[in-house]
Amino acid sequence: MRAFDGQHSDNVAIKRTREQKQLQLQQLKEQLATLKSHAAPAIREALVKRIAELDAEMRLPPKPPREGRGDGPRGEGRGPKGDDQRRDGPRGDGPRRDGPRRDGA
Repeated sequence: MRAFDGQHSDNVAIKRTREQKQLQLQQLKEQLATLKSHAAPAIREALVKRIAELDAEMRLPPKPPREGRGDGPRGEGRGPKGDDQRRDGPRGDGPRRDGPRRDGA
């Protein structure tokens, strides 16, 4: 079975923006600070590990934007759509042949 577009999968990493990563880093630090002393050591280790990973990612310079892509959600920077490209919807090249003709022929 195939996944629908936008559906999350366990095998694919969720891509986050830099702002989302900053927010997640802040939330994880708050969770670690509010963690009870009797919490399982594995939970504390996992939080510390994820904080370290996110912190390392945030230290790296941001990736430059890719060329040929627009800033819009639908990729408006790709250029005009030509006639040789596929169009969605029915083609208007000829008469429809759904059933018998009504003119008696």
